Amino acid sequence: MPAPLLKNFNLPWHQHDDYWLALYPKTGDFSILVQSCLEKLGLRKNNEESMSIRTGRNWNAVWQQVYAGLESLGALEDVEVALAPDMEGLMRRVDSECRTPAAIQVIADSMWLGDALIEDRVMCYLQPVIGGNEKTFGYESFARAKAIDGRIVGGDKIIAASKVLGIEYMIDRMLHVEAIKTFVSSEFNGFLFVNFFPGFIHRPSVYLEGLSDTAKSFGVVAKHIVLDFTNSETPRDLGHLNNVCDYARSRGYSIALDDISSIDTARKLIPEIRPDFVKIDMQLVRKIDEPGTRETIRALIEISHEVGSMVIAEGVETKEAHQALKLLGVDLFQGYLFSPPVPVETALARTGTLSS
Repeated sequence: MPAPLLKNFNLPWHQHDDYWLALYPKTGDFSILVQSCLEKLGLRKNNEESMSIRTGRNWNAVWQQVYAGLESLGALEDVEVALAPDMEGLMRRVDSECRTPAAIQVIADSMWLGDALIEDRVMCYLQPVIGGNEKTFGYESFARAKAIDGRIVGGDKIIAASKVLGIEYMIDRMLHVEAIKTFVSSEFNGFLFVNFFPGFIHRPSVYLEGLSDTAKSFGVVAKHIVLDFTNSETPRDLGHLNNVCDYARSRGYSIALDDISSIDTARKLIPEIRPDFVKIDMQLVRKIDEPGTRETIRALIEISHEVGSMVIAEGVETKEAHQALKLLGVDLFQGYLFSPPVPVETALARTGTLSS
C-alpha cells in the first residue's frame, strides 16, 4: 500500500524490485566451511573473488540467513559485503562499495522504517501545552511509527533509523508536513510546536518551502506554527542558528528554544535569539525538589522574561511539581500530568470534542 507522501521520495535500500547480495573474502579465498554454508543458502560463485545471490526487494530476509550462517561459523570478520540493484560492478570487488557484515546488519535492522514509510505507518502524535489557566494553549507534534505487530515505535528510534538509512533530512521534512495536516484535521486552535534540527538547514528558504506551502494550503497562520529548535542539535556556529531563525521569522513563524537546562546556555542563546518560547528541559523539571534546582529554574525564567519569551516547563508529571513551577513563574506546562503524546483521535476525545 504505497503512501502518497512518498511518491517523490527515494528510499535507499528499498527503491528497487531486485537486489544482488555479494560477499567477498577479506583475504585469499573463502574457507571450505564458509563456501559450503553460502552455497546452502543459494549463493553461487561468480569468480575467485565473490559469491552472490539475486533477491527480491526484501533482501533483508536473505541477508538474515547469511548473517546467521556466518555468525555460527565465527566468520563475520572474514568477509565483506556489497549490495546493489544489479550485478554489474559486483563481479569485481570495489572497496568503496564494500561494507562489513556488522554495517549491513545495522542497515537491515533499520529497514523497518522504510517499510513503515512505504506502508503509511509513520504518523504524528500530539501532546497538549497547557496554560496557567489550565486551558490548552497548543500542541506539540511527535513522530511515531506503528510496527507490523501493532507496537508503537517512539521518535528516538525513528530518528536513529533514519540516520542509518540516510533519510533523516527527508523524513524530517515529511514529518513537518504531516504535523500540520494532523493538527488541521483535529480542528484544534492555538499553537503547533514542531521540532526542528538547525544543523540540517543550509538553505532555510529551500528547507522550509514544504512547510510554508502546506501551511498556506491549509490556511494555517504561520505565527501559530512554532519551530522548536532542540538545544542538543544547536550548531556551534551561533550565527548559523541566528540566520535560520531570522529567515523563519521573516516568513512569520514563531521560534522556541528547547531543552534549556543551564544558566550559561540560557545567557548565551536567549538574548541572542530572542525566541518567542523557551522550554525548560524535562530532566531539570524532574529534579525540582533537589537542592539548587528551583534557583536554576527561577534564573532561566528571569533571563527568558527579560526578552519577552514565554517559558514552558516540559516533563511535568505531578501536581506538586506543577504547583511549584507556577509559583516560580513558569507560563506554560507540558507533561504526562496532563497527557502523553497521543493520536489525534485520543486528543480529541480528551478535549470532549470527539464526535459520537
